[in-house]
Amino acid sequence: MKTNLTKFIGTFIVAIALSICFAPLSHAEDPLPKLILDADTANEIDDQYAIIRMLRQNKFDVIGLTSAQWLHYLGDQESVQASQVLNEKLIELMGVTNVPTFMGAERPMGKPWGGDEAKDSAAAQFIIKSARELPEGDQLYVVSIGATTNLASAIKLAPEIAPRIKAYLMGFQYDFETRAWNKSEFNVRRDLNAADFLLNQKDLELHVMSATTSKVFTFAQQDSYDKQSKMGPLGQQLTDRWNARFPTSKTWVMWDLALVEAMIDPALASEEEVLTPPENTQRKVWMYKTIEVEKMREDFWKTALGE
Repeated sequence: MKTNLTKFIGTFIVAIALSICFAPLSHAEDPLPKLILDADTANEIDDQYAIIRMLRQNKFDVIGLTSAQWLHYLGDQESVQASQVLNEKLIELMGVTNVPTFMGAERPMGKPWGGDEAKDSAAAQFIIKSARELPEGDQLYVVSIGATTNLASAIKLAPEIAPRIKAYLMGFQYDFETRAWNKSEFNVRRDLNAADFLLNQKDLELHVMSATTSKVFTFAQQDSYDKQSKMGPLGQQLTDRWNARFPTSKTWVMWDLALVEAMIDPALASEEEVLTPPENTQRKVWMYKTIEVEKMREDFWKTALGE
């Protein structure tokens, strides 16, 4: 009787050990979602802060940093080239060696009067290649914090990748009370054709951080300079850029950083599904409704200062 009981206990222990050894990997061990960050970095100053935060997190696998054009009436005919140079400089200052940079299109999608003719570029091709290489069922995160020319062109050139992408955009204005969209916003106006194209893609999962929601997220100039003085060459770059572009601006809205912070920690923001504008294909997209300004600000500086 004792022998049988001993055998049973031994068999039971072995079964448990085997089940532990051959158990499926836990969620924590799953590969991180792959992400491409597309930025018009040389345009304003908040792009740099967004790039720094996105490159210092462990929720996404950032596989590329691409440059976006920001062509407008005031000139800047080489805007994408300027953004590319700044992207490469930030990568170098941060000591990042595993995130390649790709230059985007020089001009907006389509024609001045409309249309959706793609503007091919190294950035668009990288988005296409990355989406196609994903395992079945996975999605590529593409975060556009400038004009959406590169993402829209990639989908136009390879429509089959649309369901394989989760798009996060900083742009538009939106009124939750009236449910009214306003496309008269800087990023959208840099490529209205691309913005409309993405709104019309039924198979594309789309999340939007509007200027209406993110405008409350500001950094004070002097406080930023004080903190950046403790960040070495990278902090000096942030201060120099602010002085070069907007020396008289005592505060700055961190539009792009708001989107990045919301993605890294969803608890810092809320989203709601809304209907696309009446002139676009009617479908639901996600719109950020609220953000936790103080917590976002605290999180950035804690990360930037390595605290």
